[in-house]
Amino acid sequence: MKKENCIALEAGRYENFSGVIMWGETEGVVENATFTLEGMVDFKAIIFHSGIWKNGTWAYGICENGIWEDGVWKRGVWEDGTWEKGTWMNGTWVNGVWKDGIWESGIWQNGTWKNGTFYGGIWENGICENGELELGTWKTGDWVKGIWKDGI
Repeated sequence: MKKENCIALEAGRYENFSGVIMWGETEGVVENATFTLEGMVDFKAIIFHSGIWKNGTWAYGICENGIWEDGVWKRGVWEDGTWEKGTWMNGTWVNGVWKDGIWESGIWQNGTWKNGTFYGGIWENGICENGELELGTWKTGDWVKGIWKDGI
């Protein structure tokens, strides 16, 4: 059964959920999402299996797949899916497509960067098709085009 305009604030699995997640420091609006809320009193994480993150603040967890439309990512692991726009503050990017936005810190392990600004962090591998790298560390990967400022 599809739930609309609901609030997810208890541990457990949610399927095809549209509404608001309020879990620890995380508060965001999702659409057609399947996810699990896990944790204790002081530590709360989300395992996001699929769906659309419309906006809000992601505090901690793993995104296995999905579409990020807007918001702030504080920390966690991104495994696959598409990032539309927003601000990435920390965490590990494993694979997926970054379309646009601001990256502030973290580790980029693999994936395709379409456009945006990479401020700080470590680029371990992947394809940068276009964008701007500033104050980051580039280890390996394919740089197609863009602007390189003060990176290593």
